[in-house]
Amino acid sequence: MSFQSDNGYTPISIETIMLSFMDNINLQFGSTYTAETFIGTNFYKYFYAIAQRIQENEIKTSEIFAKLTDYFALTDERISRPVVTNPGVIEKLETQGYIASIKKPIDADAGKIYIAVDVDDAASDYDDVKLEIGEIIKDSTVAGAVTQGTEVVPLTLSNGQAFDFKFNLPNRIDVKLRLTVTISENNMFVVDSPDEVKLRLLANISDRYQLGKNFEPMRYFTMQDAPWSSKVLLEWSSNGGTTWQSTIYDANYNDLFETPLENITLIED
Repeated sequence: MSFQSDNGYTPISIETIMLSFMDNINLQFGSTYTAETFIGTNFYKYFYAIAQRIQENEIKTSEIFAKLTDYFALTDERISRPVVTNPGVIEKLETQGYIASIKKPIDADAGKIYIAVDVDDAASDYDDVKLEIGEIIKDSTVAGAVTQGTEVVPLTLSNGQAFDFKFNLPNRIDVKLRLTVTISENNMFVVDSPDEVKLRLLANISDRYQLGKNFEPMRYFTMQDAPWSSKVLLEWSSNGGTTWQSTIYDANYNDLFETPLENITLIED
């Protein structure tokens, strides 16, 4: 089995194994078999089954090595980004079903950590949810990092000390959307109904946008979503439709655009 740094261990082919057998037979018995004349001999028939078994073991060994390499890579990634780092806190919350965002650190925020979590504080079980989020933050932030926010969860550490663990709720921004779709003169496709178009737009936003992310209109609806179109334009308005923009909204870590179906206007040219 050969080894290369880029591909790892490579199983030996049956042909290579059989040539090795042939060379040893020639050496042992003084024969002069070649690759062409060795095929069809009793030696070949006997050793071929053995060569197949050897290759199977070679393949299994290479697969084990590949899985071991993947394991080491995954372990290294987890070590390089432990749960107490900012991305680690977000991932830990996400594993428990919470979408979160963290403010990018600046010099003025040294020693502080600002976390926003997308939860509904009007829900009947919010007190339980709030406590669970506080516990996750407690277990996922380093000592000395003081959490900031309007939602306060007083908890006691294992050493008996009591601390407040905090987070923020989203800054929910009510947004109207206006989608203009220009139908191509060369269109050969059936044009979707307005409701179908709006629902596709909402599905794309749900899939590609979340708390703390910049709102990027060009990402949420393209000509691929409307193959009958020659041009699409998505605009947003945060002042009830007085003014419209198609530029990127540069979000704060706790900003969240809210765009229910009734806030979407579709214009077909």
